Amino acid sequence: MMKNLLIITCLLFGLTSHAQWIAKTSCSKKAAIIANEALESRMNVEPLIALGQAKAALTLDPDCGCAKIIIAGLASANKDWGSRKEKLGSIDRASLSDEEKAWYDILTASEGQAKEKLNAALAVYPNSPMFNYFSVGEDVNASIAFAEKFPDYASPALNSITYGYGRGEDVAADYAKAMESGRKSIALHDGPNIYDTMAEIEFELGNYQNALDNQLKAVDFAQGGGSPYLVGAQKYWHYNNKEEIVSTLIEMQNKLQVAITGGDQETALSLMDANNPMYTGDSNLEDFYKFDPAKMMDGANVKWSALELYDFHSQFSPDMNTAVLSFYAKGGYSVDGGEEVAYRTRASSVWTRTNDGWKVIHGNWAPQRGMTGIPVAD
Repeated sequence: MMKNLLIITCLLFGLTSHAQWIAKTSCSKKAAIIANEALESRMNVEPLIALGQAKAALTLDPDCGCAKIIIAGLASANKDWGSRKEKLGSIDRASLSDEEKAWYDILTASEGQAKEKLNAALAVYPNSPMFNYFSVGEDVNASIAFAEKFPDYASPALNSITYGYGRGEDVAADYAKAMESGRKSIALHDGPNIYDTMAEIEFELGNYQNALDNQLKAVDFAQGGGSPYLVGAQKYWHYNNKEEIVSTLIEMQNKLQVAITGGDQETALSLMDANNPMYTGDSNLEDFYKFDPAKMMDGANVKWSALELYDFHSQFSPDMNTAVLSFYAKGGYSVDGGEEVAYRTRASSVWTRTNDGWKVIHGNWAPQRGMTGIPVAD
């Protein structure tokens, strides 16, 4: 308990002072400060931070209704799915403040009645930033109007405005206005989501280094590999280093072929994913099969005099988790010491990005028109 109190004390001293989204809560004075920060994070689409802050508020005050509602609202976007309905059901409505009751009624209302409950709350609390923001929705112009009416609470609206100007949604695309809106949002609430937003806009415009720089700022809010923004940072890094990655994949493809033709099982295995085996189709046009490095020596009667892979073309999935190499191969081989066969094929391979680096999961080979691939297996 002492450790929790120390953490909460540090949290209280370290919090940025934000205006109150909800005027009166059922929480103690100190718990209300933290609950308001949780509400600020929730509005800025930072659910993990909001959850931690709400739980901290409940440690100070187990009866903090605002924190309970935040946690219930974060459980699922659908009140009938997951634990959201259960969490809302465990809250004693009578113990809530009037504003909390209005909020609670919105969350527990049916989909058809939720808007009606929100309008009722707005009629009673016309100057509530919380209820006004709930009514904004996804329209960028509504976010602009909210930011003008509630400038101290505008950080989440400015996030939406950043998207709007960045993508030309509801307003004319304007890069300068998009970045300006992002900076204004950060000035009001320095949290990870706006950096993630700015990174997305920069990425969509092809500004990959700017995207990475912003995304790394988002990652900084949860260091140690636990950040949900790390995936985006990895994606942007790979876009920034695409040429180097392609060179690495080509090198690995060549390394794989040398290993296969030379019977080097250890090297071949190092380029494959043990949890996602490689399937391949050889240039003898027989059936596809699961590649087994232990059986590579079955073709020991085939002796290669030369093998060259050339004219590579690369493609990546949008998330940079999958790569497809298309290429050609030429060389020569003999079977059981017989005459040399001129080998000419076209091929493709599929590589997937894992925690252990790029691994091959598929290969497909076919003779070039009028040319010869590998011999048919006995």
